[in-house]
Amino acid sequence: MTTESNLAPLIVVNANAKRGGRRIAAELAKRLPHMRVRLTRSADELDALLRESSLDTPVFAAGGDGTAIAVVNALDRIWPKPSPLPHVGILPLGTGNAWARVSGVSTLDDAVSRLAHHRGPLPTRLFSLARCEGQLTHFCGSGLDAELLDAYKRQLESARGPMKRVVKTVGGYLIAVVTDLVPRSLFKKVPLLRVETLDAEVYAPDHTGHVRLIDGVVPGQVMYEGPASMAGAGTCPEFGYRFRAFPFAERMPHFLHVRVYGANALTGAISIGDLWTGEPNMPGMHDWLMKRVRLTFNRPVAFQSAGDAWGMRETSVIEADDRLAEVVDWRQVDNRGD
Repeated sequence: MTTESNLAPLIVVNANAKRGGRRIAAELAKRLPHMRVRLTRSADELDALLRESSLDTPVFAAGGDGTAIAVVNALDRIWPKPSPLPHVGILPLGTGNAWARVSGVSTLDDAVSRLAHHRGPLPTRLFSLARCEGQLTHFCGSGLDAELLDAYKRQLESARGPMKRVVKTVGGYLIAVVTDLVPRSLFKKVPLLRVETLDAEVYAPDHTGHVRLIDGVVPGQVMYEGPASMAGAGTCPEFGYRFRAFPFAERMPHFLHVRVYGANALTGAISIGDLWTGEPNMPGMHDWLMKRVRLTFNRPVAFQSAGDAWGMRETSVIEADDRLAEVVDWRQVDNRGD
């Protein structure tokens, strides 16, 4: 196998990455000569590159959650159902790196070291996927979660010197909550939300964390109506930095964990520890496992998907997709070789 063969494993690097796409691509090509490393600047370039690749070799996304989901969506466009998607690997270059962490790796150097030494087929694990507005994702939502991500990004852009290192840690989220999100939210009323299931099969966790079927549910039934500072759905348990925004996301394949937080931002800041660890029994928290859900707010609110801002939305329909992502399981990738 040569590095130029279309059968060689492919690493896709975003040329516009803030951490230096070209520099990272050169480093990866040097350390992983048995793999193809390619820079892409647009969705069209990514699609064209993937069309030349094989279903039989994994595609690695060098970036954060947005980059990984962009690759998954490109694969979804190129290989329509019922063809399986090629295996996907995530090389963490983002900030939160939720999907990378859940799949077992937190740093680029660790992932590259494991790839350099591993021999044989790469082990994988299955992740369910959500679809919203025609796009696949592993988490999305409206309200406080989207505003938190926006606030965190503002902190990253404004930080200078040593402070930038602090902001790129879990402390960055805490700083964003205290200095940005809470002050801006104090003078805003918590929006009202209606949650409707669009499928009859709905589960909910009890006080012990066991998930149980809710009897008698019909499509279109309103599961919740009231205040919601945060509302979203995920198939990946984390937002990043071990923030377990959707702790029941992996309980049932092809189901979404739909989570609504009814308290305001100040209460959320006071309870940030429980929010971070995904505590299911905290006051104001509502959890379900659904296949299809419609979220309708009484006014437009910020919306995000895979950590990328999508602007304002008043209504969102999110559904569990039939496709599963087969993602490299870094916990089983031996970094010592055979």
